[in-house]
Amino acid sequence: MRISTHPVRERVSGILSATAFGIVVAFSIGVGVTSYKLSVYWFETNKFEEQVTALRLVDAFVANYSDLRGAQLDSGAPVPATFRAHSIERFNRARIGDRQLRLDWLGIPGREIRTAPRDAATADAILEAARTGNHLPSSQWWTTDGQRAFRTIAPSVASQQACVDCHNQHLDGRKPWYLNDVMGAFVIDVPAEDFLTKTRDQSVLIGVLFFVIAGSVSAAILRLQLLRQATAIAAVTERERMAVEGQKAAEAANQAKSEFLAMMSHELRTPLNAIIGFSELMASGLHGPLPPRQHGYAKDIQQSGRHLLNVIGNILDLAEAESKQINLFEVDIELEAVIEPCLRLIAPQASEGRVQVTATLPTGVRLLCDVTKLRQTLLNLLSNAVKFTDPGGTVRVSVSVQGDGLLDITVADTGIGIRPEDVPRILKRFEQVESQMHRSREGAGLGLPLAKALTEAHGGVLEVTSDFGHGTTARIILPATRVLVQPDPIDAAASPATLRWDPNAECLA
Repeated sequence: MRISTHPVRERVSGILSATAFGIVVAFSIGVGVTSYKLSVYWFETNKFEEQVTALRLVDAFVANYSDLRGAQLDSGAPVPATFRAHSIERFNRARIGDRQLRLDWLGIPGREIRTAPRDAATADAILEAARTGNHLPSSQWWTTDGQRAFRTIAPSVASQQACVDCHNQHLDGRKPWYLNDVMGAFVIDVPAEDFLTKTRDQSVLIGVLFFVIAGSVSAAILRLQLLRQATAIAAVTERERMAVEGQKAAEAANQAKSEFLAMMSHELRTPLNAIIGFSELMASGLHGPLPPRQHGYAKDIQQSGRHLLNVIGNILDLAEAESKQINLFEVDIELEAVIEPCLRLIAPQASEGRVQVTATLPTGVRLLCDVTKLRQTLLNLLSNAVKFTDPGGTVRVSVSVQGDGLLDITVADTGIGIRPEDVPRILKRFEQVESQMHRSREGAGLGLPLAKALTEAHGGVLEVTSDFGHGTTARIILPATRVLVQPDPIDAAASPATLRWDPNAECLA
């Protein structure tokens, strides 16, 4: 099976491209907006300084004229206000056409002598300055007749008594003027429509140029990055493909092996059963007694045949477990009905090896399990424990229901034990700790792997721990769902009642 890398590569490429495009666009807009704002800020600063300079010149001219008029000119000379008005008119006439600056002097609305504000906003600004006594100029953007302008409004203060006297001659019943009163304001407009349009166009051009340059650089970097990612993805995908193919090949080989073992086990059982049957018939003397030597041979044939049949049965069961074909025939049964037959079956082997077997389990516990397979699991553990325990040793079987409802069936022996590093090996098929050259105990190394598979088929776990030279402990831990009835207590405050194995009577009591 070939795994295509195109969808992954295209998805990664799309994400990176969209991200890079968004970043470049955002930076381009930011560059354009920043350029526009900086240009406008420069314009405002420059024009404000220019306006303030013009105002200071006008104030200086008017103050100088007032001093000359009072000292050298007669009363028929123009008053300072008239001189100021003529000066402003000539200033504006000299600058017609350059659209750089226009200067006006406007009176306070309702008290003006000659020129009143042309719009309500300007009138409000002058009135606010007169009301608060604020003498500082202020600037803002203004729109007049659809054209944008940068306007500065500078309050005009009566700094000379001659100005006050002159204005008071034209009161026509209105409130008189006093020294330091705000009598009006200089209004300076700087047309800015052309400047703002050009600045906007330049800022757009700068943003576009930045987008083109940054986009080109980003595209080149992104292309290199995508090439590197494509190479890496292709390498990873190839490794994954090889791993998948290797796993499938291994699974196919394992399946073929399991099927072969199952087939051969079935094929071997038929003649083996015949051998066992005939050897039993001969050893029983049903058709006449045999000489002692031939009788011993028949017994050996019978014993070896049963051992081989047991090995073949384990191989078949293990093949079924590996093929995930273990079918459980579950029944509701008492715990002692599962364990007691196993203790009876192991008793002859234990007696022959002079190994003491003890058992303690609670009463009243009922399980949901496959009785045959659970007994087979326990028998495998008991057989191993007895087999690897020296004469005079002990094998203890204990059962308990833990606080979380788990059922713990423990088989502990005082045998030869296993090194910690060898524990994982004994749970693998055909694995034995003793080498072939130094094996002192028979066995094919299938008991524990089969017990592990049957335990897991019940949803449980098989745990093995060992202390080398002092013994081994194997635990079958079944889930709480397998425990249908909890142990019977002796009374409300006591521990659960227990049964113990009586080796003489070969029963639990």
